[in-house]
Amino acid sequence: MNEDEEDDRNTEPEDDEFPTVDDLIGTFLSETSLLPIVVVVLGSGGAFGAALLVLTAVDRNPFAAAALVLLAGMTVDVCLRARKEVRFRNIALLIGMVWGAAVVLAGVAAWSGIAFS
Repeated sequence: MNEDEEDDRNTEPEDDEFPTVDDLIGTFLSETSLLPIVVVVLGSGGAFGAALLVLTAVDRNPFAAAALVLLAGMTVDVCLRARKEVRFRNIALLIGMVWGAAVVLAGVAAWSGIAFS
């Protein structure tokens, strides 16, 4: 083995490190072939959030209201961290999209009458 081959082995970047959660979410948001997975995440998370919104607003359920307050607090915390650190940007974007889907689905439930039955 000569010196050039030995130098090449020592200067290669190591790709053995796992990507962070933010990097994984960024991959799902940027790759068009992975958009169906994002749609499923938005649908299921949005349905959960819509159920919390409807239970809090229509049924006046205190436990749903407490869960909604806790989730809102965690969302604010992630958004504040995303403003300070780059590594939380994709997570904050996905959480915001889930909240948007929750509001839309809660509106659809109220409009269709499902929320009141």
